[in-house]
Amino acid sequence: MLLFVIIFNLIITCINCYLVVKLWQLYGSLQQITYQLNNIEQQLGELFALNRDLIVRGQQGTAQLRQYYRSFVIQIAIAQKVLRTLKLLWRVWYRLPNLRQLNKKIS
Repeated sequence: MLLFVIIFNLIITCINCYLVVKLWQLYGSLQQITYQLNNIEQQLGELFALNRDLIVRGQQGTAQLRQYYRSFVIQIAIAQKVLRTLKLLWRVWYRLPNLRQLNKKIS
């Protein structure tokens, strides 16, 4: 029985040592990834600090373009209404002679 307990404890110890080695390797990999991500973050920060004016100018241009688009959409809506009205007037104008002839026939 004692031999079984000793062998069982050795097996558990071997498994724990294997897990410690794998966790140590994972820790090293995570340190490398953290270092690389910190470098990327620093480089992006420097890049955006240098180009902040360009970004602000681009945002202002986008806002102005949106304003132009809104006014353009309003102008198109007005033009569509005018064209629909003209089309209706055109139809009525060409049907007036037909209505007069119909009235003459009825009278």
